[in-house]
Amino acid sequence: MSKVIVCGTLIDGSGKAPMQNMAISVENGKIQWVRPADQLDLSEGNVIDLSHLTVLPGLIDCHDHLGIDVGDEEAQCQEPIEYISIKCTRNARDILHAGITTLRSVGEKERIGSMMKRAIEEGLVQGPRLLVAGRNIVRTGGHGYFLGREADGPNGLRTAVREEIKNGADLIKIMVTGGVSTAGSNMLTTEFTDEEIVAVIDEAHRNGRKVAGHGYGGPGVRSAIKAGIDSIEHGLYLTEEDIQLMVQHGTYLVVTAGIYYAILKHPEVPAFMKEKVKGYTDTLLGTLALTRGSGLKIALGTDEVHGKIYEEMQFLTQVGYSPMEALQAGTKHAAELCGLADHTGTIDAGKFADVIAVPGDPLEDLSRLADVHFVMKAGKVEFVKHQEINRLFTVGQKLFID
Repeated sequence: MSKVIVCGTLIDGSGKAPMQNMAISVENGKIQWVRPADQLDLSEGNVIDLSHLTVLPGLIDCHDHLGIDVGDEEAQCQEPIEYISIKCTRNARDILHAGITTLRSVGEKERIGSMMKRAIEEGLVQGPRLLVAGRNIVRTGGHGYFLGREADGPNGLRTAVREEIKNGADLIKIMVTGGVSTAGSNMLTTEFTDEEIVAVIDEAHRNGRKVAGHGYGGPGVRSAIKAGIDSIEHGLYLTEEDIQLMVQHGTYLVVTAGIYYAILKHPEVPAFMKEKVKGYTDTLLGTLALTRGSGLKIALGTDEVHGKIYEEMQFLTQVGYSPMEALQAGTKHAAELCGLADHTGTIDAGKFADVIAVPGDPLEDLSRLADVHFVMKAGKVEFVKHQEINRLFTVGQKLFID
């Protein structure tokens, strides 16, 4: 059955100015058309009245780990796999309810990522549309060994990539540099040789998979960019030269700013992790400022600060990005990185009906995105804030939702 969503304000994600009093027709999970509401007879049919809200495309998180919360990452990864799976189920639901309808899961234990994707697609649990990286590709004993698939040498790394694809990986994640959560790991140390990095990227691309590279800066990141990696995750210590190299190669930067603040505040984070991120806030904003006006393609990720993609948008505005540019980093441009630009990221005819609604104007205050009142994913209403139920639905529909 078709539905018509009546919008108070529509921000379609394309970069166009917000539009008033628009309507969106949804059928078979996709958007059929977008038209002015005053041109339609809305007295009959299945109407979802969001005329008091601002309607936007579903948000896209390009970097999250469903099985890890802010805290002691290694300890969490040592928990029984059954417990981690339950945690993933909770986080997936909460992330969807926060308005994120598509998410790249960039590293989970064993086959949890692909099994979560299957469970969501089969309707067993609620969650965003998932693109999963399976296990991270790490060197033996390297950063994130407790979460990843350890491998060494070009041939060993090709085998690791093939294994992850066999187990359902939509993309490949490689630990290019050291990181925060592994004791003794230096964030600017290169984890692999140039030949090993090339092997991972070549093998993934030959099999139609993009490659996300965990990296903070330094020669390893530059090697990965030159080898054709699709995105650099984090990028805290990127230089102006690194950024220009990324622009030349079409490499995305996935910004994950909020996790560093969360690490400093959280009582369960090990002292060595807090020590590593001291002073990062100034470095972070300085690096983001270098990206402004550079032509670098940017997407956003929450890492373990699940659901709070709006905070990543706020960091961009702190260094001069407009609210619309920041919003597109979490919608249109994120969809492009995911290879889903023809399917989601903007509200256009033919795309998935991924639609959210919030009160007020998020372009005036991006924190409005923290108060999501309505979520639709692929035409299915997934979440309605309690205060909206009486307004939006009939008694029968309310019984179904409840």
